[in-house]
Amino acid sequence: MRLSGGIATVVPLALVAFACTAPAKDPSSGSYTVSFPSTAAAVATDTVQLLVFDVPASTTERNDFCLTLIQGRKRQDPQKPLLANTPVNICEMLGGRKPITIPYGEKAVLAVAKRKSNDFLIGCVIQTFGDGDALLDIDLALVDVGVSVPDTTCATVGDFCGQKCPAI
Repeated sequence: MRLSGGIATVVPLALVAFACTAPAKDPSSGSYTVSFPSTAAAVATDTVQLLVFDVPASTTERNDFCLTLIQGRKRQDPQKPLLANTPVNICEMLGGRKPITIPYGEKAVLAVAKRKSNDFLIGCVIQTFGDGDALLDIDLALVDVGVSVPDTTCATVGDFCGQKCPAI
């Protein structure tokens, strides 16, 4: 985890991808990164869940697919992801526990961070998964700009997970 320019807290997560065409081969390991708008936003997050979708073939649908997914989530439209991980708390994320297995190929990954059972932060990225680490960060932003991020005395997510500072 690193603090980038004081703007975003970046939490690397475990990832295991697999090839559907090569079932005899074990999944390849890698990681993906979720970027929070601040340390306070990361500490205020209860869990993060990833929802993985196949990307539409048409260029027009593909270009707006992440926006469509985010808007649908905000409207609470039913969504049918290809797969979804079990929600992971911020300390499990920091420790790289609870990896997710994502099939090889181009996928849209919608990350939803919850606070007190409500969608708090959301982000989406389209990328191609294969051997190794995912190249793009999933940048999270507030679902509702009218909901503020609580202050924290934690300088880092590691401090919070090490119980050196309280959640507020």
